[in-house]
Amino acid sequence: MSSPEVRQTIRLLRGAALLFGVLGLGIALWLADKAIRYPHILARQGDAQAPLWIPMLVFVLLCTGASIFLFLRAARRVARGEALGSQWPHYRRSARAANERNSATSTS
Repeated sequence: MSSPEVRQTIRLLRGAALLFGVLGLGIALWLADKAIRYPHILARQGDAQAPLWIPMLVFVLLCTGASIFLFLRAARRVARGEALGSQWPHYRRSARAANERNSATSTS
């Protein structure tokens, strides 16, 4: 399956993974800079205090990694020929309608 639409979809999914990676890395670097500059800032709730920067940094890195993983996994599935939305009823109806339109156009 190397139709232009499939190649474009794979390229877009990989580009989204790269974009998320760059944005996540930028936010992580910004948070690391703030952690170095302002180590005294703590998260407070009532009488409890906890470090602010390190949990935020870990959260951003985990979310970025999960997003990259999902986009790259979707790109691999599309490259194997899988239709990602095929289990959704709306997708099946719209695909059936598109096939009917294509067959009607080709027979006339």
